[in-house]
Amino acid sequence: MGNAHSTRLVAAGVGGLIGLLLLILAVALWQGVGQAEGGREEGGGALAPDFTVVGFDGEPFSLSSVQDRPVFLYFWASWCAPCIEEAPTIEALWPEYRDRGYVFLGLNIWDIEADAQAFIDDLGLSFPLARDAERSVYVDYGVEGLPVAYFLEPGLQIRSRYTGPLDEQTLRTELDRIAEEAS
Repeated sequence: MGNAHSTRLVAAGVGGLIGLLLLILAVALWQGVGQAEGGREEGGGALAPDFTVVGFDGEPFSLSSVQDRPVFLYFWASWCAPCIEEAPTIEALWPEYRDRGYVFLGLNIWDIEADAQAFIDDLGLSFPLARDAERSVYVDYGVEGLPVAYFLEPGLQIRSRYTGPLDEQTLRTELDRIAEEAS
């Protein structure tokens, strides 16, 4: 009888400890511990790593082939809620900035190809989109969460990196800063 009582006390203690740890974890996640800090970071003029990917349209895209133009590089996934919200804004701005000499590339990562294609179709996206099928580009760029955007000056120098959702005004501000200097 004493042995069963001790076993129940140990089980209750372990259960209480697990509950406490889960509570601490929940509070930490709620406060954003372990998540990448959002916002703008200066690129410091570092050169963007070159890569070649195949677009959803079947055409190859090489970053070095557009090195004489400003580039907006956007990492996304179909399951990313902020990506779903901001993709229409990127789509709306694409024709305007394309006409100003910009190259846009949305690079899909951590996704199932069919889901990514459905995302593109459902949102009617027409700006250039490709997959990081080799799963190496996002590593080279240090992407740890989504969405992440890079703003590259002509010469493929990283002007800035933006982690987290982009609203229209922030996106325009970042694009305009480079477009004006590239003119």
